Amino acid sequence: MYPSRLDEASSGEPSRIKVLLIAYACEPNQGSEPGTGWNLAVGLARCCDVTVVTRANNKRVIEQVLPKGDGSRLRFVYIDPAAFYLKLKRKKILSHQAFYAIWQVWLAFWIWRNNDSDRYDVIHQVTYNSFEVPPIAFLKKSKAKLVWGPVGGGQTVPCNQLPLFGKKGGVLEFIRNVRVRFSAWNPFCILAVRHADLIYFANSETRQLLARWCKGEVRMMIDVGVDTAKFQPRQDRTKNSRPIILFGGRLEGRKGALLLLMALNVLKNEGVLFECHIIGTGPDKQVLNNYIQDNQLQDCVSMLGSVTHDVMADEFRLADIFVFPSLRDTSGAIVLEAMATGLPTVCIDHQGGGEIIGDECGIKIESANIETMKTCFADAIQRLINDSSLREVMGEAARKKACQEYDWNIRISRVVNGYKNILS
Repeated sequence: MYPSRLDEASSGEPSRIKVLLIAYACEPNQGSEPGTGWNLAVGLARCCDVTVVTRANNKRVIEQVLPKGDGSRLRFVYIDPAAFYLKLKRKKILSHQAFYAIWQVWLAFWIWRNNDSDRYDVIHQVTYNSFEVPPIAFLKKSKAKLVWGPVGGGQTVPCNQLPLFGKKGGVLEFIRNVRVRFSAWNPFCILAVRHADLIYFANSETRQLLARWCKGEVRMMIDVGVDTAKFQPRQDRTKNSRPIILFGGRLEGRKGALLLLMALNVLKNEGVLFECHIIGTGPDKQVLNNYIQDNQLQDCVSMLGSVTHDVMADEFRLADIFVFPSLRDTSGAIVLEAMATGLPTVCIDHQGGGEIIGDECGIKIESANIETMKTCFADAIQRLINDSSLREVMGEAARKKACQEYDWNIRISRVVNGYKNILS
């Protein structure tokens, strides 16, 4: 149907694929989903004609760093629903997810009204990655090839781990567990999946929920990447008198910071020497501070708050061990940054961490009840504290894997190959 789009141009150069990239979250110099939207857009523009449609509130930061005169073909279109919906969002009458759903509807009508499906070879929905709000533009079959993903959101938290969320948080997380199961039968989601020519699943949990509806090509790909040139091991690394353990992430139940503190309390009571830096902020900040005070962890645990992406890179180079106790996460960009910096990681063997970390790169513990995980986390951390050679070997393996599999250049190449495959 599209052979001319991949034919050699008259100049002898291959024609560039025209891509409409849907990236609600898209910001430079950020991690997680905003970083995914930005890095994919900039990377694809080196070999494709890329138009990115994103939120209007991203315009200022994007325009400040938008590449100019470097040969890339990259333009941005900024779309938001009517001011009425923005006002409801600011007043928190509309939830973030509800506003995102409205934005998707607004975007779909913009695409259909402008016949943009006829102007592009590929329409690719990138961020947000959650399947619960499907790309509304995909409900109508398009002349352009439709690519969705990496898609996540299918992961849930076992009921025996819900107490780590607190009473209210545990109830809300349980409700989310139920919602995720029902969302997999959402007719809009099913139709979007069936219309997609290519779907990337970010983890096996989401694939198990949705793959039954797929008619197009299915591939696995985590939803994040890493700049291995920016995140590099410290060349003059010296042994810290107390090994430094690093945690980074939003301080909320699903990130597992409380589980980490429980494990560190076990180590402290056993006389193990260490220093832990907790970076991030969020609704559980006071809960974590209270736990630190109640268990006299002040001398070995420091709450450093939010830091910039550049400062985070420095923290990685300072640390000896990275911990990722996340109870629910699609993937985890911060894990890739730790790997690229040459840090061994301790994580739970499920979802994002289980997909990313190989046995040669860190220690994965079984997802179980809270007491078991607390003990296993403490044992894994102590093993790395006591064996500097093991830390070094795992760190080198982690760096190697990050460069070979998760560097943004590798990811961009795989995405472009995916485009070419469905277009041919």
